[in-house]
Amino acid sequence: MWLRTRKAKGGSLDITPLVDLVFLLIIFFLLSTTFNISPGIRLDLPEASSQKINKERKDITLSVDQSGTIYVNKDPIDRTSLLSRLLTWSHEDRDTTVLIKGDRNTGYGQMVDILGTVKQSGLHRIAIITQSKKDQSDGRDRAEGK
Repeated sequence: MWLRTRKAKGGSLDITPLVDLVFLLIIFFLLSTTFNISPGIRLDLPEASSQKINKERKDITLSVDQSGTIYVNKDPIDRTSLLSRLLTWSHEDRDTTVLIKGDRNTGYGQMVDILGTVKQSGLHRIAIITQSKKDQSDGRDRAEGK
């Protein structure tokens, strides 16, 4: 007498739709995300050969755009408030470095006024940020879509 053996019914899980959904989500997020190289203030930095700055210490970044508007760490500020804020930082830490970014088209008089304000606050560690020639050409290529 022959006995019938039962065949185990094995089901397989088709994950193709799940993979499709994951790829669609990845594509959606890649296309909907905006990538900003340097969000905030648009400056055209002058070029110079300079050293890299150590990022371990506390720095204050002053940016001056083409119209002469001053920004402290990306927040706009007027000249009188700038002096009081710099004096506050000067009393907290005398070794704070002030990094100044000026647009290429900013007048020398405006930059000299800002340097005088920083000196008046008692902060003596001042650095002017420029863009290397290589970085500048790369930035122009990206801006022109090359």
